[in-house]
Amino acid sequence: MLAAWLALAACGEAPTEVVVRPELASGWVAEVVNQPERFTARVATHREGWIAFHRNDWLEAVAAGGDPAARAHAELARFYWVLAGANASAWVELDRRWLDRGVDPESGLRHLAASLAVDGGVVEVPLSEGWGADTPATVAERVALHQAVRSGAQPAASLVALATVPVLVEDTALAERRFPDPWMLTTLALTERAAALPPATDTSLFSGRLDGSGQPPALPEPASDALADADACRAKVRAVDAELDAWRTALAGGASPDGRALLDDLRLVESTRARALVDMAVAALESQRPACALALGQLALDHESPRAVGPVNSPTLFAVVASAQLQTGRTREALDAIEPIRAAYPAVATLDETVNTLVVLEGIDRRGDSRE
Repeated sequence: MLAAWLALAACGEAPTEVVVRPELASGWVAEVVNQPERFTARVATHREGWIAFHRNDWLEAVAAGGDPAARAHAELARFYWVLAGANASAWVELDRRWLDRGVDPESGLRHLAASLAVDGGVVEVPLSEGWGADTPATVAERVALHQAVRSGAQPAASLVALATVPVLVEDTALAERRFPDPWMLTTLALTERAAALPPATDTSLFSGRLDGSGQPPALPEPASDALADADACRAKVRAVDAELDAWRTALAGGASPDGRALLDDLRLVESTRARALVDMAVAALESQRPACALALGQLALDHESPRAVGPVNSPTLFAVVASAQLQTGRTREALDAIEPIRAAYPAVATLDETVNTLVVLEGIDRRGDSRE
């Protein structure tokens, strides 16, 4: 719809009264709807990049250069960072389950999982301590490549090309254990963060900033337990939605035909709402509130196309849901959230393989429990 607009521009009970904050009038959505000619000028430079950014196609936006590329790099950095957190959670659980099944304490799994506890975003290079002089050659080679990519000596693509190549293979009496690269998502988050500099000049267009403050709606205070916390976050969304519905009605009523076309065709309120909820969900994950993050992510999802990236569903939305699912013990459901982003982002295969292994182990454990 954005492309079509730019082409055109170039040529029983009483309802509860909802008070709309005046600050919403200072946000970018109000400016676009009330002054559509300024929007046309605003996206004139790097037009294709803004079209891609609007539909959350960050890889295409990067290729376009300019502000859309800088914004896309920043979004990709956060996307990979959320996935890196999900990956760390998966490895912790994988390590625990293998230990419960009597895995050899000297297995490389223990060293890889331990390195993630250090490399979850705190340090600049992945660690392989534990093996010492006996570090497997495949691990040493992969660590060296990570260091080269993080330093800028090698392109990230050289690492992503190995997303489906195990970093370590161990032969056991029963089967072959293949361990995916545990550091890839963290490395990509770091490289995308570096690529986002210098930052974009236009940081608000197609963002989750509902008003002029530049901040997403605040999370509610943490509740006493996970269920109550999820309910509190859902209640927050209901309050935000009530205000947005009233605001959208006011915007449409005062807009010109061109402004209303932008509002409806670009789904400005819907996409901005989703971005704001994703911002809140990421903050919830960072605050160790996965139940809240899951509730926010599920409410942000565009149910007209729930398994596809688009103007409402960003890659980070699916990453948030996957991470929250893992942290709340819903491993199989996490796979469903990973599936829509795997094809476009090959590095996600490392997380997908780890979670698939977890699903298998959980299934075996459940069958074992049922026989006892």
